[in-house]
Amino acid sequence: MKLSRLLILVVPLLLAACGLSDQQKADYAAVQRSGVSSAVYDKMMHGDALSLYDIKALARAHVSDAVTLRYLRDHGTVYTLNSSDVESLHAAGVSQSVIDYMLQTPRLYPAYPYAYPYPYGPWWGPYPYPYVYYGPYYHYHHWH
Repeated sequence: MKLSRLLILVVPLLLAACGLSDQQKADYAAVQRSGVSSAVYDKMMHGDALSLYDIKALARAHVSDAVTLRYLRDHGTVYTLNSSDVESLHAAGVSQSVIDYMLQTPRLYPAYPYAYPYPYGPWWGPYPYPYVYYGPYYHYHHWH
């Protein structure tokens, strides 16, 4: 009987800990009010990485830089931008602070050792199994 009482007290606390913070709720509400496309809003609600197109859409919808930067920092996506990417972000109205942060992400979130499949593992020779990488999400933009 005592265990069931304990569960009744602990389960709601655990479920509350898994929810969004007040700041995240306010940020998502601001994004939704901005009129940005539902696809971008859904990506953010699911915690997906934002593409360059998505970041441009947020800038066009006049979403605050603080909201965009908080989302990018919370999700740790690494962007490798070339000069044409930076120019297209500027042309779309993305602020310099957001672009600077995106340019810094490769240094902020360095790749783990053996992030890409090599013919040999670190100590034991050839990989006998498919390689799986669980590091930060790297978002390369070669098609924009």
